[in-house]
Amino acid sequence: MKSARTTRRRKIGIAIAAVVGVWLVCAAWLLGTAWYRVPRYEPGSAPTAVVSLIHGPTEYERVIETHRRPHVYTCEAASGAGAVTVFGAEHTQDPNDPQVDLIRSEWEALHPTVALIESDLGMMFPLFMDPVVTFGEPGFVHALAREDDVPTYTWEPADGVVLRRVLNDGFTLQQVALRWILGPYFSQVRHGRLADPDGFVRDTLDQRSRVFEIEGVIASMDDIEAAWQSAFPDGPDWREVSDEFGLPGFLGEMDLNRPRDEHLVSCLAALIAQGERVFVICGSSHAVKIEPAVRALCE
Repeated sequence: MKSARTTRRRKIGIAIAAVVGVWLVCAAWLLGTAWYRVPRYEPGSAPTAVVSLIHGPTEYERVIETHRRPHVYTCEAASGAGAVTVFGAEHTQDPNDPQVDLIRSEWEALHPTVALIESDLGMMFPLFMDPVVTFGEPGFVHALAREDDVPTYTWEPADGVVLRRVLNDGFTLQQVALRWILGPYFSQVRHGRLADPDGFVRDTLDQRSRVFEIEGVIASMDDIEAAWQSAFPDGPDWREVSDEFGLPGFLGEMDLNRPRDEHLVSCLAALIAQGERVFVICGSSHAVKIEPAVRALCE
């Protein structure tokens, strides 16, 4: 009788160990195939003469209604080594957007050796999640890069670089913190207002508010409401604001994109000089503003 019980326990133990083993193998495989944040490319500074060619907000305003969307161009380095395709997309999270097929076509035509993407993505399980739905067109470019074993970097500068620039432009800590914390929500509203705006902002508030330059300035939803009411007593409600056609008041005057564009051009200067073939995915406005500088780098 005792031997039978021992045998039963042993069988149960073996079965449990087998289940745990299978679970661990599956978990290891799942984590091994998962996406994580992509690294930042850290270049030196591009030549001042090239950086000065980047269009500012005033120059961009002149063409905002007329430039191509998407705005796509390719240039080959005059030396014969190095090339770049800049795909300036209309941001999308629709896998059936015609831009998705066009991105693939441009990717295949360039035969890139490096991909530079807007944002640094995050964790995603490709077996269960669509990269376009999850991360938009940068996610699709990263998927293409993974298929072709091409390294992907974010062209975004460090957060502190952007914040220090706008603080040096004379905006207050509270103004900069409000713009920085609500920025992702304003961009998300381009695709339609979310069912739970407060929940979206609450989920990103902790990370966004902990950047050293603005840490502690706005730390809660109540702080956001108070800062917004102080800045815009006559409205609009921040929940109704999208950045698709500009932001109200000082939010629209704050040029967070200039240091980003300069960093992107610096990335391209370094990579083209190394003979790399670079595929860039960015918003269409970035593509328009950096085009003169990019073409100068290829001369």
